[in-house]
Amino acid sequence: MEGRAVRSVAFSRMMTLAVMAVVALVGTGSWQTYKALAHDERTLHATNSSQEASAQASTPFGSVNWQAASADAFIKETGSANDPDGISNIGDNVVNALVGSYTALVDAGVYTPEEGEWVAQDIADSLRASVSYKTYTRSDIATDADTSYERMLTYRNDLRIALEPLLSNPGYELNLFANYIESKDTSYLEQLAGAVENYRAAIENAAAVVVPEDALSYHVGILNALSEFSAVLSRLPQHADDAFATAALLRTYQSSEAGLMTSFNALAEYYRNKQS
Repeated sequence: MEGRAVRSVAFSRMMTLAVMAVVALVGTGSWQTYKALAHDERTLHATNSSQEASAQASTPFGSVNWQAASADAFIKETGSANDPDGISNIGDNVVNALVGSYTALVDAGVYTPEEGEWVAQDIADSLRASVSYKTYTRSDIATDADTSYERMLTYRNDLRIALEPLLSNPGYELNLFANYIESKDTSYLEQLAGAVENYRAAIENAAAVVVPEDALSYHVGILNALSEFSAVLSRLPQHADDAFATAALLRTYQSSEAGLMTSFNALAEYYRNKQS
């Protein structure tokens, strides 16, 4: 009984470290987000796992598709339709990897807290969500051959108007999400859903803007960055109560947010070059 208790504590430590490592890597995540994620109530059964899962104890997890459905998973058609990217599979796949790794280490008689921490960190390093989103190409956008400074000013104003729905967003999205994680007040998820609709409206507006030919690549970059970011943002409320899916989405949120900033910085540079 004592040995079972020790094993339970050791495995729980691996679980907690895995979540903590992901949230720490995100950087922009808040402490209250971690506190809630670390107390995920997912039911765990550390029984004998398959040889394939056990082999992962000594294998880097970078090539693992965390969103793949497990072979024995029971998938409802409606669930598949509501989760086309398989994000809801992440939690079970991470748990299976942790169970397999822990079992392999224990069976080999080499488990130590340090080894468990290495596995948790390795999983965290590889964990991110792949989210599908609509992409735009140059052929999707109407252009104007006029590339004068005056035409740039008109385009800049048209884009400003197109993006006005974003001014109605209630605040920084990650703060809203962290507030939900801490309080479980669903009004924060409703605010996030409203922000997603604002992003979608802004994208639709921006896609209809007529763009100077020399600004086309920047405009397409902004549309795709906005589309990706809004898609990632829309998944957060859907998986808010799944610790590992949330952790993976936070990693993707961070990279998509950086991509969004990069696209607007590139457009700002285009504006500056026109003035010089």
